[in-house]
Order: sequence, then C-alpha cells, then structure tokens
Amino acid sequence: MKWIGLSGIVLVWASVAVAALPPQYQNMKDLDVMMDYIKKHPEVAATVTSIDLETYTVYYGQGCKAVFGRKETTKPKGFVGPADPLEFKKQSCSER
Repeated sequence: MKWIGLSGIVLVWASVAVAALPPQYQNMKDLDVMMDYIKKHPEVAATVTSIDLETYTVYYGQGCKAVFGRKETTKPKGFVGPADPLEFKKQSCSER
C-alpha cells in the first residue's frame, strides 16, 4: 500500500514539473522565429548570408544584421523551465 501511495505522489509531481527543452528542440524553436522574420522581409530573404544561433543574429545585405533576443518574463524563484521565447530586437541598417 505504501508503494502505491508513494508512486501516486511521484507521478503527480512528475506531471507538474516543467523542464528546459533539450538543445536541439530549443534551437529549432529559435530558428523558426528567425526564419519567420526572414520570410516576412523579402529584402532580407533575397540577401541573407548567414544565421548565427549562438548570437541570435541574421546577417544579410552589405553588412546588415537583424538581432534577436530572449523576451524577458518574470519567473518564480527556482523555476527551471523552457527558455523565454526569442523575439526581434533590432537591425543594424534601415530597410528600404
């Protein structure tokens, strides 16, 4: 009977726990955000040269770049969960 009760508690706690995404899944989510930006801006799509997932930067045109960063959200102390969503922050040159 103890095992059934203990197993039930463990299962409840496990279902409530929120963990960080493994790197490959987090990278795919981040890449999707950057690709959406590229798709919405034809001048970027036409001249994109590289995408850097370490610095969250899309390089395009003649020295232009679009920089992304994590959206700031407040979390409870000790929260271990998925990273905040990536969002567009700024670009280094004006779009025409």
